[in-house]
Amino acid sequence: MRLGVLSDIHANLEALDAILASGTQRGVETWACLGDTVGYGADPSTCLQKVQNECTVVLLGNHDAAVSGQIGLDFFNPYARRAAEWTAEQLSAAERHYLASLPLVHINAAAHFVHAEPSQPQAWGYISDIWDAGEAMAATEATCCFVGHSHAAFICGLHDGAPSLCAAQVGRVQQREGQRYLTNVGSVGQPRDGDWRACFAIWNQEQNTLELVRCSYDVERTQKKIRDAGLPDFLAARLANGH
Repeated sequence: MRLGVLSDIHANLEALDAILASGTQRGVETWACLGDTVGYGADPSTCLQKVQNECTVVLLGNHDAAVSGQIGLDFFNPYARRAAEWTAEQLSAAERHYLASLPLVHINAAAHFVHAEPSQPQAWGYISDIWDAGEAMAATEATCCFVGHSHAAFICGLHDGAPSLCAAQVGRVQQREGQRYLTNVGSVGQPRDGDWRACFAIWNQEQNTLELVRCSYDVERTQKKIRDAGLPDFLAARLANGH
């Protein structure tokens, strides 16, 4: 089975559509969303509807938790706070209730899925490098762990407790017997690893491969929507350079 794993859409409809189209072309059979469907961007409702329709696993991210009233906005920067307040006004009561009902983690026999750091997912800790990944893998026995939240895409292998970088930003990794893996799937709608293109991961469970995929999309259209909505210009401008 080919599983597409995405995270941090942040209400960027153009990026989400590009990801879903690319996944279809590459044979993705089902999707998992690791959270932060909303926040920052100008299409929260439409993105949420598409996630509900396409994904068999949907998790709670910190922006989802904020706009649905599960956490406060004190630790958000001014741009994120303004976007969260605006987003909460755009969503219906039913949509906010749906977000509030989402789980923090999903674990099955094959993998561990979580938005942030797996040992304390409610603390929203970041996994930004292989050392963070190595510590995170100590919190799960899964062969594969999938995370988001940091908006930086990479795949880390863990063998005998030692982490190593297998891929960054883009690339395919052949899984090895006896080795465990953490895949940070990056961000669909707000990449911050220096590559502006939307990112997602494909886990091919038949071929035992993990892959980071990047997709171009209509950034200018997304930027215009953000500005037209009256959201902070910074949220639009940063989309052009992936920072």
